[in-house]
Amino acid sequence: MKAHEIVNKTGVAKDTLRYYEKLGVISAPLRAANGYRHYSEQHIKELKFIKFAQSVGFPLGKIKLAIPHLTNPDPHCPILQATIREQVERIEQKMAELDNAKQVLLKWLVT
Repeated sequence: MKAHEIVNKTGVAKDTLRYYEKLGVISAPLRAANGYRHYSEQHIKELKFIKFAQSVGFPLGKIKLAIPHLTNPDPHCPILQATIREQVERIEQKMAELDNAKQVLLKWLVT
């Protein structure tokens, strides 16, 4: 499928698609004789995974490391488990910071 088709199927902007390709976050698409990129269903899976991983706070650097494992995932992989634990800890820390900020704001709120 061409770039505009994958953009329509995933909601990822064309510039973002090119950016991910440039960084090597997604696997390189095949090129037709005319130079057009040809994307596969695997690219759709990769882009959906990227969107999900970003939604739970993973940075692109960590996401890039996981992309090659999408075709044969091992949920018991120690590296995967450690990465998930680290992200949960970051989320919990951020939640505590936000709760503290909320408490300060509530103290300042004039009722």
